[in-house]
Amino acid sequence: MAQATDSRQRCHRDSGDSDFSLWLCYGFADKNVILRTDAAASRFQIERDLRYLATAMEPNDNLLVYYAGHGQLDDLTGDGYWVPAEGAMKNPSTWVANSYIKAIFSSERVKAKNVVVIADSCYSGSMLRGGPSLMSLDDKKYRKKLSRKAALRSRQVISSGGVEPVADGGAEGHSLFAYYLIDALRKNEREVIDLENLFHTKVWKKVTEIGDQSPNVGRLKTPMDQDGQFVLYNAAWANERAQRQAALEAQKQEQIRKKEAVMSAELALQRQRIEMEKQKLALEKEQLAQQKALELERLKFEKQKQEFEYAKLQAQLEKMKARQEQNELQTKANELTAEKLHASVAPRSLNSRKAARDSYSLAIFPSNIIAGEYGDSYLAGIKKEAIEVIASISLDDDRLSLNYCPKEVGGSAEGCTLLQDALKNETLNIWKKKSFLSKKEPDWEAIKKIAKKINAALVVLIVGTIFPADYTLYLYDIENNIIYQKKADPMYYEFKGGTKIRMQALFKEFFREQKEN
Repeated sequence: MAQATDSRQRCHRDSGDSDFSLWLCYGFADKNVILRTDAAASRFQIERDLRYLATAMEPNDNLLVYYAGHGQLDDLTGDGYWVPAEGAMKNPSTWVANSYIKAIFSSERVKAKNVVVIADSCYSGSMLRGGPSLMSLDDKKYRKKLSRKAALRSRQVISSGGVEPVADGGAEGHSLFAYYLIDALRKNEREVIDLENLFHTKVWKKVTEIGDQSPNVGRLKTPMDQDGQFVLYNAAWANERAQRQAALEAQKQEQIRKKEAVMSAELALQRQRIEMEKQKLALEKEQLAQQKALELERLKFEKQKQEFEYAKLQAQLEKMKARQEQNELQTKANELTAEKLHASVAPRSLNSRKAARDSYSLAIFPSNIIAGEYGDSYLAGIKKEAIEVIASISLDDDRLSLNYCPKEVGGSAEGCTLLQDALKNETLNIWKKKSFLSKKEPDWEAIKKIAKKINAALVVLIVGTIFPADYTLYLYDIENNIIYQKKADPMYYEFKGGTKIRMQALFKEFFREQKEN
């Protein structure tokens, strides 16, 4: 990189005394920086450096050339020039022509991937051909697009003015253009940014309004320019961010250590409490032994009374035993009566009972229930309770025939066919999301297709959160494509009872609708 700005300029945001130069903060290694100032910036040396850089670059190298100095316009040819240290003001033969610089970096023999020339001098705009191709910094895909642009070759020029003189007086000993460019580089809060965006968002407006000059950015017309981008990597900013993150991580680890220390102290305190409880229990046992010994002494003196009480107790035990035997005989008699009654009535089961004329085949589909902090085992119990509640309702109503369940639970749902068996292990994709961040909702079309495949007239689903009580019970009438639903009452925390009440209400609403139609 050829650079004519003072290398002592710093990139630190709060102080000008940093030990790193501005360009070093953007990943330019000190060994790759060529600095020519004062007498060292002669025409011979400048042209020699430009030719060396142009021929030495490899296909993956990036080159930034920064010239800050005098510029002149040849009255005869109209071409712009850089005026080196020994350049004579009225002698173009001692100057470095813009056309020469353009010719070098437009050459197909220059293999560098990205080349940018920043010219802070009068008449530097004569080097430009073609306008910028800006990308929006607000675009969420800016970094992705920038990565693609950076992979393409580019030949870019940024000038402090057009074909005109430019203001020398800025601040901190710099020209107006250099001052705002350095300020933009210092205050840049982006990890990566392309030079064209940095120029247009932070430099162009201020220089134009204050200096009455026309800074610009453009490209060299050459096949070597593929509309790529010269990208600045804010290494200092990224390093500061990494340090902040490391400090936060260290703080987090310290908090964890303190928390573990507190927990260790609490465990020690609990051990002390347990030891005290053990001692208290031992004392109580000793006192109890003493009391027993005293009681035995007392019983020796009251032997006669003891024998009387014992005889009385034996009589009571005999009476209780007789009453128990009588109760057992009565229980057996009741069981025989119940068996005779059941024998006279055909038993109902969920799969084998014959559906009445108006019965409906019922299927329970897998629910999407979240139990929060209560964990998977509690959630499994909740799902089991839901199936048992629905099974008990269908068992008490001849109009319903529960035929399919998502899992085996026994009890009221014993004999229910598993959905996976009925569908021959076909995947049950019955949930969908409207967007990436939205909650899962029932996919009614998919549910309808599966229900028709197993000849289910009604489908039951439960969706939502148990704690807090924010769940919804659905009853889907497949034939009429009607969805009945009831939301949980946040004030009613008992899941099983609340589910039964709402499911009964849903079935009641469904049968009322069937009766009206």
